[in-house]
Amino acid sequence: MLIDDLGPMETTSLADQAYRRLREAIRDGALRPGEKITERDLAARLGVSPTPVREALRQLVHERVVERVGPRGLRIAPYSSAARSEIVEAEVRLSALMARLAARNASAEQLTSLASLLTQADRIMFSIEKATAEQGSEAVITDELTAIFRKMRLFHQEVEACAKNPVLTGLLNQARAFSYEERLDRTIEIVPAQAEAFHTRYQEHHELLDALLARDEDRAEEVATRHHRSALVQLSSC
Repeated sequence: MLIDDLGPMETTSLADQAYRRLREAIRDGALRPGEKITERDLAARLGVSPTPVREALRQLVHERVVERVGPRGLRIAPYSSAARSEIVEAEVRLSALMARLAARNASAEQLTSLASLLTQADRIMFSIEKATAEQGSEAVITDELTAIFRKMRLFHQEVEACAKNPVLTGLLNQARAFSYEERLDRTIEIVPAQAEAFHTRYQEHHELLDALLARDEDRAEEVATRHHRSALVQLSSC
């Protein structure tokens, strides 16, 4: 979601609304760690005057989500390596719990949908691996990587839906270590040099589906923990 797409704001509590919209934009990656921002630009993008944005930014500075870099300069606070590591661990643990609950609560229709998604993804993966085998890892096409990435994102979203716990879903969305755009960009960057690791992570989706079909909660949690930790650690190294 882009901050430009947030639409017009209501006429009441504009400062509170601006605060909420800016927090959402930071959480969703529309505003990225380290990005420089100005009151005037944010006000224009939100469609309000600078005053409520100024009040919202004052609160975000107090929370250390935004930091001052000069008399008038502001930027989204960058993550420290320690903070990033802790966020990664939170995402891994929540994702693993969601997989456990999915094994317990998924409907037959949801499991069928997950299997269908992987069948579609297998076709794309076959094309990627064929190009890699014939022409080398540099031949992997960005469009195909984007397509497989989107299928896998949808797969994980459906696993989360299978858990049937909207509160945990909300917590997980807040605990994402990387935005969607960051994940995609970094995946495209690392795959040519780490094709084997990419293949291993892809196969783990089949392992997870097998655990869900067997209603094996322990196995689902174990596979999800391994999968998400290895993926996030690799993305963090970029």
